[in-house]
Amino acid sequence: METKKGVKVPESLAKTLQESKELKNAWDKLRPSCQREYVERVNKAKSEEKRKEKIDRIIELTLDYAKRHPEKYKNRKS
Repeated sequence: METKKGVKVPESLAKTLQESKELKNAWDKLRPSCQREYVERVNKAKSEEKRKEKIDRIIELTLDYAKRHPEKYKNRKS
C-alpha cells in the first residue's frame, strides 16, 4: 500500500487501515501531506509498543478528520 504520493505505508499501518472500510475511506480522503506525516510517525517509532501507540493515535486523528469534514465524504464513492 502507498500514499497518494507513492510513499510506502508500513505494513502494520496498512494492515490496520485495511481492517475497516470506514477507516480506509477516511485515510484515502486525507491530504497527501497528512498521509506522509503519519507514515513518518510510524517509521520513527523505535519499539513495537510505540509503533502500536502511534498507529492508535493515527486512527483517532484520521476518523476525527472525517467527522470534522463530512462534506468531503458526502456522495463520494471510494
